[in-house]
Amino acid sequence: MKYKILIVDDEKMIRMGIKNAMPWESMDIEKVYTAASAMEAEEVIKKHQPEIMVTDISMTEMSGLELVEQIRKQNEGMRIIVLTGYDRFEYARQALQLRVHDFLLKPIDEKELKKSILEQVRWLESERKNKEEDVSRIRAKGVRQQLALEQFMCAFILGKPKAGERLEEFLEEFHFDREQEMRIGLLMPEVRGEEDAESRSLRSMTIRQICLGMVDGQKKGITFTDEKSRIVISFFCNREKGEEELSRQLVDILSDELEIKPRIIWGSIRKGFDNLSISYNDAVFALEHEREAFERIYTMDLSRKQEDIFQEVFQEFRTAMVCSIGEREKLFHIFDRFCMAVESYNLSAKYTRSCCFELASSVYFAYFSDTGSGGSEQLSVLMKALSGAEREHALKVTNMFLERLFAGEEGEVHELVKKVKRRIYENLADDLTVASLAGEFYVTPNYLSRLFKRVTGEGCNEYIVRKRIEQAKSLLATTTLKAGEIAVMVGYHDMNYFSLAFKKHTGASPIKYREQVQKR
Repeated sequence: MKYKILIVDDEKMIRMGIKNAMPWESMDIEKVYTAASAMEAEEVIKKHQPEIMVTDISMTEMSGLELVEQIRKQNEGMRIIVLTGYDRFEYARQALQLRVHDFLLKPIDEKELKKSILEQVRWLESERKNKEEDVSRIRAKGVRQQLALEQFMCAFILGKPKAGERLEEFLEEFHFDREQEMRIGLLMPEVRGEEDAESRSLRSMTIRQICLGMVDGQKKGITFTDEKSRIVISFFCNREKGEEELSRQLVDILSDELEIKPRIIWGSIRKGFDNLSISYNDAVFALEHEREAFERIYTMDLSRKQEDIFQEVFQEFRTAMVCSIGEREKLFHIFDRFCMAVESYNLSAKYTRSCCFELASSVYFAYFSDTGSGGSEQLSVLMKALSGAEREHALKVTNMFLERLFAGEEGEVHELVKKVKRRIYENLADDLTVASLAGEFYVTPNYLSRLFKRVTGEGCNEYIVRKRIEQAKSLLATTTLKAGEIAVMVGYHDMNYFSLAFKKHTGASPIKYREQVQKR
């Protein structure tokens, strides 16, 4: 870990003398900033966030102690060394009140200053290690708790007596409601014959991590695996059938991020943990007895009106456009096909206006739900514009509405993706998921997933993994930290998952990679 230091003194000879005299690199200082005044120092602190500051007391405009007082309102952790040409008790007393860490008299003794700065570096390093250890302990505890939760859930749905006896203890530990209405969903990934066992294991772990972020992270259910290593999700149910919408979002994100076509096999809705195994058994029964659905062939009833026939086609267009929020080009391509269909079916102007308004309304509400953006007056304007419009004009008006709805989105999209990438880069050790990132930036997970992939060419989860592996490679090559410590530092709580992901990206295990790098 390298640190940054700021030297503040209105005498150029002193501040530059300190800057040029110290062997900064050997002191673990990577950046040295200088400021000729307190005002200038505030700007440097705001921009560069140095961890250590050496400041003179006697300066024009604002004294060093006034500067320290201002800093303490914003930054409690900065290590501060005060320099003064006056051996006055009052200065020392004020410095202590402001939690200054050392107080040195001018003329500065180079060795004393070096010793004082090294003490601040050692304190910062000790504090950093303590925080890392605290985080590791918290994470280790979290991992153990998650493992215990999953093991209990697996045993409980299988009806094992000991799990039933521990139900009250389990509910109290994890703060679940015994009477919660729930529904089991078996998440079945797409089967790929060309995958080897290691790739399947890595993919399964990735799917599980996404589910944990989407479901458990939002307190909307419990993710675990059963005795056959199938991913099981106990969705918490509500009157609005939120579990079905959540499952659709989950399937969409897995499709976008991993380019797979998963499906969910549902069990029955049951009230209370005591009846959860029934829902699980229903889902397993449905899975084991399902048959491939054969596409039925309908004989078209020519006596039906064109508009009745078109209604089925229209619903497909509407669903496709709503599902394409975040994929602008695809959405407008679908709308073009809709316009062609309107002409092909020779719809009346009245029916065309009705379809256009329903289509635009559905897209508008989906866009608003995903982004929180959109003016409430836009639909009213569209309704007036469509009133009495002929078929061709109604299609043009609807196209203009959609264009305005998405106008300026591209710049916002790129800015959003840029912010997400910065958040990922600066916080790799955090529990980063598509769902958690979407929540931070006030968009839906599906919307973020689609935008990220459209702008960057790779899924958001894929980007997180790639950045974590890049950081891990750097740490393995440049430090003596253990692989387990590095795994935690780059956001992996499961060492096995880290090893699989690392090998997938580099072709070697973490230990082997370090050996290869050191031989070069």
